Amino acid sequence: MSEGLLFADGFDSCIIGILTIDDVPRVVYDKYEMVNCMRSVDSDLSFEDAVEFLEYNVWYAYIGPNTPIYMYTFDGSAEDRRGDILDYYYESIE
Repeated sequence: MSEGLLFADGFDSCIIGILTIDDVPRVVYDKYEMVNCMRSVDSDLSFEDAVEFLEYNVWYAYIGPNTPIYMYTFDGSAEDRRGDILDYYYESIE
């Protein structure tokens, strides 16, 4: 299953799952946790600066069909979250 998966370096603790769409597996990350992770490494980094860095260098980078999915998590059951992940994915490719 891990064949072809792409990971964001240094953010393993922010992984919330793996989603396969059209037989292409993609790692799913929690954006908020990624911001917190960056700020825990650099306490002088503001929330806004961390978001700006991640947007420019990570979240909006396309590196092929296995590009990870970055999303904010939602409350609800795992099944509810699966739907939210799919909605996010399809909105991100429009």
